[in-house]
Amino acid sequence: MEAEKPLDTTAQPVHLARTLGPGSIIFMGIGCLIGGGIFTLLGPAAGLAGPGLFLAMILGSSVAFLNLQMYLALGTTFPEAGGGYLWVRKGLGNFQGFMSGWLSWFAHAAACGTYALSLAYYGYELLRMVGFDPGISVASFMKVLAVVLILLFGYLNWRGTKSMGNAGIIITGGLLTVLAVFIASGFAKIGAAAHPLANFSPFLPNGFFGVIAATAFFYIAFEGSEIQVQAGEETKNPERDLKVGLITSWAVVSILYILVSFVVIGATPAEGGAVHKVLSGFGEGAIVRAAEAFMPWGAVLMTIGGFLANLAALNATIFSASHVAFAMARDNNIWSRMSRVHLKNFTPDLAVIVSTLLVSVMVVALPLFDVASAASLLFVLLFLQLNLAGITIHLKFPDIRWKYRIPFFPVTPLLAIVLYVFLAATMLQTNLTAWLVTMVWILLGLVNYFAYAARKGREQFEAEIVYEEQVRIGPKTGQRLLLPIMPTATFEDIAKRLETAVVIASRMKGEIIILMVHEVPQPLMLLDGATMTHDRQMLDNIKRWVEEFNEKTPGLDHDINFHNLVMVGRDITDTILEVVKMEDCDLLMLSWKGYTRVKGTVFGSKIDRILREAHCDLLVLKDPQPVSSIILAANPKGKNPSLKLIGEIYSALNAQYHPKTELFCVLGKEVPVYLKTDPTAVLGGLGLQKQDVQDIKFTSSSSITKALIEEVDSVSADLVIVGASKPKFLKDIRFGRIPESLAKHLEGSSLMIVKAHQTVAEAFGERLRDFLARRPKNLPPAPPV
Repeated sequence: MEAEKPLDTTAQPVHLARTLGPGSIIFMGIGCLIGGGIFTLLGPAAGLAGPGLFLAMILGSSVAFLNLQMYLALGTTFPEAGGGYLWVRKGLGNFQGFMSGWLSWFAHAAACGTYALSLAYYGYELLRMVGFDPGISVASFMKVLAVVLILLFGYLNWRGTKSMGNAGIIITGGLLTVLAVFIASGFAKIGAAAHPLANFSPFLPNGFFGVIAATAFFYIAFEGSEIQVQAGEETKNPERDLKVGLITSWAVVSILYILVSFVVIGATPAEGGAVHKVLSGFGEGAIVRAAEAFMPWGAVLMTIGGFLANLAALNATIFSASHVAFAMARDNNIWSRMSRVHLKNFTPDLAVIVSTLLVSVMVVALPLFDVASAASLLFVLLFLQLNLAGITIHLKFPDIRWKYRIPFFPVTPLLAIVLYVFLAATMLQTNLTAWLVTMVWILLGLVNYFAYAARKGREQFEAEIVYEEQVRIGPKTGQRLLLPIMPTATFEDIAKRLETAVVIASRMKGEIIILMVHEVPQPLMLLDGATMTHDRQMLDNIKRWVEEFNEKTPGLDHDINFHNLVMVGRDITDTILEVVKMEDCDLLMLSWKGYTRVKGTVFGSKIDRILREAHCDLLVLKDPQPVSSIILAANPKGKNPSLKLIGEIYSALNAQYHPKTELFCVLGKEVPVYLKTDPTAVLGGLGLQKQDVQDIKFTSSSSITKALIEEVDSVSADLVIVGASKPKFLKDIRFGRIPESLAKHLEGSSLMIVKAHQTVAEAFGERLRDFLARRPKNLPPAPPV
């Protein structure tokens, strides 16, 4: 018989078999959630929150519900193995995506280690009940048993998710039965007491901070959504099954958490002290010791329940950790061989093996509660990134047909982000070791990223270059201007934009990169997108045009260093953004033909994404034409960060074409023109002198766009140059409301919108300075007529 070979993942996309239904998704989430919370961390959480422990459960459930909304939207719309890692990568870029995947992998591995050690504790308790003596120390026996169980369930996951799902359903069904008996017995004990609420006083001995600390420490128990969406690629009907599974499991476990936390406080004997201190002293066995006091066969049943709960949780986290690793390997962020899918089992076999070994090492090397705290912190950080990425994806891809609409978007995910920041900060006081462990893992991730992932990404990117032709006209100096052109564009259209690019690049003593991208749909190989003959003919025409333009235009500051780059890719936008980053471009020049009718977009979904994500100066040119007259539209306060770049571009055009130029400033309707007619601030920001423009005009209007359009018509201007205004938070794209309105409504003249690149810190600092400088001013009366 021929030896079994792994699938070749280089020539075709790798997919997993769809075998899971809603029942498997529900029980997967319930089993993991209950195992991580009630049977492992209930005692220490009670020590932090006090008798108000159920408030921590309510708070945690509420935060998890906010987070659940983003998982519902992303999980049903993008059902792929990898979950949060893939969505953060899609929304926040490769580096943030890698870090989220790296954190997620370790979070699931740490959670798995927590459950394995807790499972070993309950296994030892069961053996002790029948008189078994391990012959070695209890701690050593627990670690050995934990490793054995990890390897066993690693094997189940290696065999296939269907057998894993069936095992999880059986375990979780028995677990729910045991907990139902526990809750009923506890309420019976509380109802029969002379003072039913005696154990609830003092209610919050550590204040409300204790409740928050317990929520942060216990948050590993709310990780089920991330584990469930990992199975999206293996779910029969993701749109239906994930919704049912996520919502049902959240509701069931939230009710269980609240009821169990209330019962364990109210029904456990205080034994002369505070009940929360008694429970804290019991450690991971708190629920077992509590059950002995009011539940028939309490110790035996709850020990069995703890064993089953941690079995289910261990099973689910091995599954999830391996699928995160599989997704990262598929993207070449970690060892690419881990993306292999077993030919017979249809499982990511190497990812399962490596993840199982990672968990085994953690179990041997780390103590239980520090690992649990680190896992909780890692999930908090992951969910924070996820909600931020989800907001970004909604804005970056307005044409996506969402299978689930988040209520009150974007307020819901923003509130979740604020709460997660608060929980992460709380962990600094709750368990500093968790932060130290997290930072060590992050440092290891950075080493992996820059030593392997970034290099592999560059290799993959360069592999998509069909051919590269460079024509050296002059020395390579100055800034780089990137000019993308469509393969379907005519040479006449390209020449109009190319002339503007050459004039600007000459002034900046820079070079031009002409980028032509062929977009290839997923079923085709990338090489199918190459049309070498047509591209080479077009680029030869461009080369001759540049040479002729240099010859007939002796007034240019210097000849242009000129490059041609032809590429194929799955997405034009991603390719352009990658070239900007890889080639360290300083200015990206885009063209726009006119108003888009795509709902939720300004210039169209592709250009809008580039404007948001490109880390360089931006220039959008609409309807290029010969320049004889220019209007420079500027804010009269002269504080726009794009003014300097506008001045440089205008100076280049002015030196080449010597147009008639008007500096046009629009004041608000409430500000009379006679109060503001000094152009010094605007000219200073532009880097120009009064003699550099022929006319300067100030006017008052309630509509800046309308005033500009009327002025363009009155002077018959060929070109309007306007800088980007400040966009509204989470609404407008990077250019802001006024330039976008001009782009849509200005007809008959060319429009150039300029955006100087700002980092997030620079933009925030500018807004803060403007806010602090804002003072109410009393206007003097108008002069007599």
